[in-house]
Parts: sequence; structure tokens; C-alpha cells
Amino acid sequence: MLDQWKIKCLVPDLPSAEDVLPFLRRMDNERWYSNFGPLVREFEAGMCHFIGAMSPRPVETLTTVTFSSATTALEILLRVSDLPAKARILTPALTFSATAGAIRLTGHQPVFSDVDPATWDLTPALARAAAEQTKIDAVMPVAIYGYPLDMAAWAAFQAETGIPVFVDAAAALGNQEVHPDIPVCFSLHATKPFGVGEGGLLVTGQRDLAERARRLTNFAFVDGTSREVGTNAKMAEAMAAYGLSQLIRFTDVQERRKTVLRHYISAFGLERFHPATNRYIPGTLLLDTSGKALEVAAALEVAAIQVRKWYFPPLDEHAAYADADVLHSRDGARLPVIHDLKTRLIGLPFHAFLSEDDIQTVAKTCQNVLS
Repeated sequence: MLDQWKIKCLVPDLPSAEDVLPFLRRMDNERWYSNFGPLVREFEAGMCHFIGAMSPRPVETLTTVTFSSATTALEILLRVSDLPAKARILTPALTFSATAGAIRLTGHQPVFSDVDPATWDLTPALARAAAEQTKIDAVMPVAIYGYPLDMAAWAAFQAETGIPVFVDAAAALGNQEVHPDIPVCFSLHATKPFGVGEGGLLVTGQRDLAERARRLTNFAFVDGTSREVGTNAKMAEAMAAYGLSQLIRFTDVQERRKTVLRHYISAFGLERFHPATNRYIPGTLLLDTSGKALEVAAALEVAAIQVRKWYFPPLDEHAAYADADVLHSRDGARLPVIHDLKTRLIGLPFHAFLSEDDIQTVAKTCQNVLS
């Protein structure tokens, strides 16, 4: 079906075979393919500096741990965080299913929150209101669509309430700063702006937490024995080879994505996009159709333009989470902001290989419905 699309929604922008070959040759020379090899360690150090450069704090305050995926990073983060059994973890219903899946798979309970109408994410103000309404043991906000969260505000929330915060910033690598007191997980999936194929990162200022998480990725081995139940969630050296190569070229990747974004803003106007689109290059680009999401999606699909409905239906409508607690607004409405966004937002094609003509085609097709 993908071959029938004239304009695809996502096209991975990974290093070429030639880009990666020098790192793969190093891997072959070492005969080290997994289990915390030199490429993985070098990539972790490189990502620590890359992410730390966005923070006013010294890079040395952060530790980076690699994983086989962002999902395993979230799962292991929750395991090493000493939460009570069946902890109630507040998270937005507007997110990818892996967010709630990690909560469930570690024996905890997702509690679904609405989002802020301006930022489309779970904010500290919403979390405070939720904690007044029901028991909350932890909060997992999401950097929705790759727009960063206010980490200073979340650090203040954690300090004031004593409720631990863990951030799912899967699509926000390159945008999201990390506060040393709040662990953050990132995705390196092929479809993310900083893709390596498959992988994930945990970045934290808590060195003991990071080292315990690292042990759990390798069956929790200490001196050849398992002191607790671990798993196999390590990053392979080959994925680190792609990561090291991606680090070299990522500035160019972002420049091309920035050009595509500029053409979209010129075609639609900034008001059709997330308010932070003038400051950040998102992971995915959502168009606000003013309540015509279904009509716009249908028109684009007829024109063989691939679209996505990130992240709709919201998680409160997924059968896997039908028994999860859902917080209601003060007037009793069920997630009113998210269910309003469901009628408005549609994911447009957004990747570095779109031409200006492609974007004009997308815009004209949409405007036929929106005008």
C-alpha cells in the first residue's frame, strides 16, 4: 500500500551505508557486537554532550544509558524508580500506546489525564489538580509531537509535591532539555528525527538510577550472577554505529527539516500549527483543521497523500485500557480538550525529502476542504 502513495507521510532519514561503514569496520576490528561495546559507550558519551548542550547545567551532571528501544527504556526506568506496587501513574490520554503500555507492563496503573488546550500536553497545573482529585503516585508527562516540556516547571512540581516525574520525550530528541532531577526517555526509532533504526535513551542526573537501569538491560548481572530479575534490552553495536554517524550529520538533517517546515508555515500560516512551531522543529507535524479532520484526511487520501491520525483515537478509547481510570473535568466532561483535538488535528507528510511542490500539493488539497 505504501508504494501507492504519491506523497508519503514519513520517510526515515538515516545515514547511508557509506556513512556508517567506518564505524562498522571498527566494530569488526574489535569483534565486539553487543554487551556494552566501545561504540555504544562512545555513542552514550556523545549523546550526553549533545543533550547536555541544551541545558544551562554542566554536562557532567547527566548520565545517558542506551536501550534496544524507547519502550524498554520506559519500562526499566519505572522498574528502577522504587515505586509502590500498582502505583497510579498520571499520564495524558493523548500519546502513543507505548506510554501506557510501559506503565501496565511494569505492574502499575495508568490514570489518564486531559491536556492543556494551548500546549496539547499534560502540564504541572493539570497534575496538581489531578492530585487533588485522586491518589497519584507518579506522573509521566509526554513531549507531544516532539515539542519540549518545561522541565523547570516539572522540577518545581516534583519538589513541591513529592510526586516523582518521569518524562516520555520519545519524539523530542534535539528539542528537549533534561533536568538532572527528572529522568527522560528518548526514541531512536527510524521514523524519529534522530533515527538509528531502533533504540532508546534514558538520560538522568541520578547516576545510581542510571547504573541500575544499565544492569537490568543485561539480565541484572553483577559478577556473573543475577541479583534481581533483569531482561535483555541492550543496544547493539551496529545501532550505535548508526547513532555515531547520525550525530555527525544531524545538523544537516535538521536544516532540511527546517526548510520543509518553513514551506508549510508559508503555505498554511503559523496559526494552523502548534504554538511552539515557530521555535522548534517538531517530530511530527499536526495541522489544525478547525474541526474538519476527517474531511481533510479523506481528501488527502483520495489524492494519494498519506496522512496519520497521531494519536487518535486517544488511549481512553483503546480496548487494552478500557478499565483504566480517566479523570473528568470539573463539569464532569470526559477529557474535553483531547476529544476536541480529535476532531481538529491531522498528521501531515513531514520529512526531509519533501519538495516545495509536494507541500504546495498538500496545501491545495487541504485548502479545498478548509476554505
